[in-house]
Amino acid sequence: MILRLGDYETGDNPLVQIRQDNGTDNPGSTVLASFTNPTPQGTGNFGYTFTPTSPFTFNASTKYWLYVTTTSGSFSWRVNQPSITPTEIATLSSMPVVSGTGETGLQRFSTNGGATFTSGSMAPSFQINTADIPPSVATPEPGAIAALSLFGLGLLGVKGRRNEG
Repeated sequence: MILRLGDYETGDNPLVQIRQDNGTDNPGSTVLASFTNPTPQGTGNFGYTFTPTSPFTFNASTKYWLYVTTTSGSFSWRVNQPSITPTEIATLSSMPVVSGTGETGLQRFSTNGGATFTSGSMAPSFQINTADIPPSVATPEPGAIAALSLFGLGLLGVKGRRNEG
């Protein structure tokens, strides 16, 4: 998993997870995958590779949440400007209308530790790298994509500083 972060410095402690969907346009509390933090590079914007702590398989036609927060310190999860549309079999789900704007969001963020979430119109930068499951160990399902299905991947912004640009 590669995230473009700004001002990720010593003392900052990102928490990056894949979570299940709770069925109400918010991330659920069940953590499906966790990631090891890379070494911070300090002031500036850099691409950071977060390594999964154990193997994880995305299931076809399943909505997942990329959940990013900080347990200490602060950093910015940078956005692509202009936006980059996901390719291959990954898609982003539009979130509910952003209050008072009539716009749908591409992310959900919380400023109160996840008690409530708000839609944001910018999609933070991320890249998920996967490996195909070899045919000898894959269980074929008609119409299923074995390697990766990010149908409706939702996003959660960083608790802390947010920069949208």
